[in-house]
Amino acid sequence: MAVNLKLSSKDVKSSLKAPINLQYIPASIGGDGPANLEQFFTPYTETQPDGTLRNALRGYPLQGKVTTLSEGYTGVMFQETKKPLSADDDRTLTFAGAFRDFTYWNYDRNPSRNDPLAKALTWLQLSEVLHDDADEQDVKQEQTDGTKNGH
Repeated sequence: MAVNLKLSSKDVKSSLKAPINLQYIPASIGGDGPANLEQFFTPYTETQPDGTLRNALRGYPLQGKVTTLSEGYTGVMFQETKKPLSADDDRTLTFAGAFRDFTYWNYDRNPSRNDPLAKALTWLQLSEVLHDDADEQDVKQEQTDGTKNGH
């Protein structure tokens, strides 16, 4: 089975000009399309003195915060419009929107660095540092300085 992604950089850039109101909620809902957040969710979101957000979903309390992706990263959403007939069939996902920030919600506790999503976003930064090519000039300079000092 192959997964095909349909998107273009033009679509991403265009989508970022009119950002979407993305909410990441730890719930399983029997739908996968747009929701009318402006009418049924956003008006009930309260900002707390510490900057966190409060709301509820079907009576369950939610604690949230706005999360911004690291510089240089853009999140993209895809939507599958035609479900495959079997698990072995190829799947095609179509670009549905792009974002640089989103609201992250937890049930009954404030989002923290210990949440799986926050840890995954931290790995992006750590991976960048680990895989960054060291400036060859800096390395050569350090080697030269070490030789001059008798090391």
